[in-house]
Amino acid sequence: MPVALRYAITAALVAFVVWAQMTWGEEAGNRYPFLSFIPVIFAAGALFDRGNGFFATVLSALAVSYFFLHPRHSLAVINPSDQGALLLFVVIGFAISSVVEALHVGLVSLAIEHERASEAVRDRDVLLNELSHRTRNDFANVVTLLNLQSRSASEEAREALTSAAERVQTIARVHRRLDLRDEHVVVDTKSYLGELCADLRLSRLAMRPIALECRAESHAISLEKAVPLGLIINESVTNAAKHAFPNERQGNIIVHFQRAGDVYKLVVADDGIGRTSKEPDVAAQPSPSGIGNRLMEMLAAQLGSKIEVEDRSPGIAIVVTIPVKTAK
Repeated sequence: MPVALRYAITAALVAFVVWAQMTWGEEAGNRYPFLSFIPVIFAAGALFDRGNGFFATVLSALAVSYFFLHPRHSLAVINPSDQGALLLFVVIGFAISSVVEALHVGLVSLAIEHERASEAVRDRDVLLNELSHRTRNDFANVVTLLNLQSRSASEEAREALTSAAERVQTIARVHRRLDLRDEHVVVDTKSYLGELCADLRLSRLAMRPIALECRAESHAISLEKAVPLGLIINESVTNAAKHAFPNERQGNIIVHFQRAGDVYKLVVADDGIGRTSKEPDVAAQPSPSGIGNRLMEMLAAQLGSKIEVEDRSPGIAIVVTIPVKTAK
């Protein structure tokens, strides 16, 4: 707004108060002539700036002196008490103008900083999504190459390449679930593990009479925990699908993740033949071994834990107890 227009509006407000006081409140104006002009000073300082507040103060003081103080229609102030009141009014008016402008400037600065912070958060979210998207694409390319390579490989090599592709896919799932909370990149366990179990049903159990159930509580865990956690579940379910239910046996696999005090507890249990099968012609379910076992032990160590295998009746359970707060 042009400077001249701001001062014109200020002068018009002062003139309106003079007219209103002379028309409807002359008796009150005789006793308290300065009070009616305080809102004008406040409004001028808040709407415009300190200069307009000062201008409103001076103009109001002149208006009170001319129209409401004795002698009327003269700028001469004879009464000492009126002189003191006029001086106090000017001081208060200047103070109000200064304080109001400081508050106005502070609020404007705060709004600007808030907008900048919001833009920074939006930019950060965009960058996180872009990074996540590119990372998923890279993982998808790796999975595609492994699957293509497995088509021309021997049976043993094909199984190894397929397992490798599933492990890469498990890591890629984490990046689909990244979220930013309190300056940290986290993953929600309920949605992440639910998606993981759904994919394992399709890849490992689609043609088998085996039910896979996921019971995961919702907790925000770091990326460093989410990756090894998903890989342990992938290895445990894969091992159970291979060995716990021979001869097209029906059964159930349950993935249970919950928090208990200062630890998270992961249990992958099945009701298969177990490690001590008494059925003839049915080999007992082996404990995780080979590269899968070494991988799970390494992943558990990253989580500050270790793999525990519990014999149940029937089946076995893989148990991993993870500290909520680790040294990392």
